[in-house]
Amino acid sequence: MAKERMGTRDRLKVIDDSILARLRRVRKRLLPITQIAIAAGFAFWIASHVFAHTRPFFAPISVVIVIGMTGGERINKAVDISLGCVLGVLVGDLLFARLGSGGWQISVVVAGSLLIASFFSKSQLVNNQVAIGSILIATILPPGGEVTGIDRTVDAFIGSAVALLTLALIPQWPVARARAEIGRVLGLVSSVLDDVADGLRTGEEGKIEDALEAIRGTQDDIDKMSSAVRSGKESATLSPLLWSSRRYLSSLARVIPPTDQAVRTTRVLARRAHVLCEDNDSVSEKQIEVIDELARVCLELSEIFDGDLRNTQATAIPKAVSELRVLGQQVGLNALEPDAVLSAYAILAQSRSLVVDLLQVCGMSRESAVAVLVPTSTTPKYPSEIYLKDKENTPRPDEG
Repeated sequence: MAKERMGTRDRLKVIDDSILARLRRVRKRLLPITQIAIAAGFAFWIASHVFAHTRPFFAPISVVIVIGMTGGERINKAVDISLGCVLGVLVGDLLFARLGSGGWQISVVVAGSLLIASFFSKSQLVNNQVAIGSILIATILPPGGEVTGIDRTVDAFIGSAVALLTLALIPQWPVARARAEIGRVLGLVSSVLDDVADGLRTGEEGKIEDALEAIRGTQDDIDKMSSAVRSGKESATLSPLLWSSRRYLSSLARVIPPTDQAVRTTRVLARRAHVLCEDNDSVSEKQIEVIDELARVCLELSEIFDGDLRNTQATAIPKAVSELRVLGQQVGLNALEPDAVLSAYAILAQSRSLVVDLLQVCGMSRESAVAVLVPTSTTPKYPSEIYLKDKENTPRPDEG
């Protein structure tokens, strides 16, 4: 009975978590839903009352498509939708409206409209809109009805314009989403590094394999991170209410490439760690400690970006930079065991690269970040900061 009760509680917890997740999703979408609802109604009212269109369905449809887009470039896409509607109306009215609505007719309409759209535009959105417009005209809006081709075209322009105006007047704060996506990616990197360090310490090949599988599936997270920044920059361009956030968004945009590179570096590190464990080899405890510290710094950076960046960056970012500087002096060849295998050297190389990536995430240039590392070459392009300081403090021969 105790096991049954525990199982029931576990199942209820899963249900509660699922309900909470759904509620969070609804709350996250409240503003876009509000934007779409207001703009769709307003676009329909303008098209039907101001322009006296009988069935202005393209106006609210355009609103839903434009505001529902993610990834930025809404202005270009709004133009694409309008162009697609114009071509769709012309193609449907002039070429396909009298074919009817049978199966083969629809095939001809879709193929013909896509071919014509491909000739006029390379945009997939335009192509799809032309096909949709032609299908609508060929099936439910036959010629001779109350709605004319020019009316549908005007409706599409009205919907696109109202959608962009709504995004400008009722904007979504863009910094928070972009920051959260960056924080999520860095949190994943931290988790993977934790598992890699544990796997190297215990020799558990399966733990590193799980970590490698997790880091391999990060492309969608990278895309979301880049998309959030692009969308935020566009929102800040559209809305005067968000002009003050453009500086923060530009700073976040500079964080994207090194964050992406940190993910790639971690992926290679995890793969080499997996090979090392497969070969039953080992790395030094110092190398494992470095990976542990890198995981901790990644977690700190994740929490910085997931919180209020403006309130924490003044103290938290310098702290992370200081910790990474220390790590940069610990990833030299002396961190290897005397009989280190090739995979151990590869892991050390990726640890060094990850220090550089994270310093760039903190805002440092690549040249300055590389100079933090203890040299492994006698002729480094960017000499170590420690080496330069020692050289400055060394008396010249004529000063002795």
